[in-house]
Amino acid sequence: MPTNDNNLDNFIDQFNGGNRTHRYEIEMEFPRSISGGAEEMNKFFIRAVSLPPSQVNPIRIPYRGRILKWPGDRIYFPWTFRVLDQNNGVNKSLWNNFNAWSNVLNDHKSNIASQKWDDFTQDWVIKQVDNDGDDIKKTKLVGCWPTIVGPISMDANSIDTLVEFTVTVEYAYHLVDGINQF
Repeated sequence: MPTNDNNLDNFIDQFNGGNRTHRYEIEMEFPRSISGGAEEMNKFFIRAVSLPPSQVNPIRIPYRGRILKWPGDRIYFPWTFRVLDQNNGVNKSLWNNFNAWSNVLNDHKSNIASQKWDDFTQDWVIKQVDNDGDDIKKTKLVGCWPTIVGPISMDANSIDTLVEFTVTVEYAYHLVDGINQF
């Protein structure tokens, strides 16, 4: 006699509640070249984020009228996140802090950039956590630096809202805990 295992009671018995999208932590610091080691600059809140994607591009090899696709090089896409601005440390605003970092990459006035990797990059860790704060997923972005510090919109008609802006960073590569060594 056939059984129907696809019923609500079986699903409830087997489902553990799922992972929640709003439970995450980011471990990040501004480079020492702009913070001077000011720890208060590194305490801020990211409102929205996603784990970064990567892609292995195929190498297309023609052979007798067919195309063989062979795994090629991995590429990493820019990572964008949304920050809640606040008065935080040396430059009085997180937006200012990210712009100071961007200025180390290429000075607005002199058009000169630092040539020391450690002056303008940082490693950051993105973690998805469970109800107890234990790591579910952990990804380390190696060699982060901002490419875009988004605008801050100001509007006299906007009440009961906080100032937010987006930041996009590039990075050399990322590591996934349990797959690569951190």
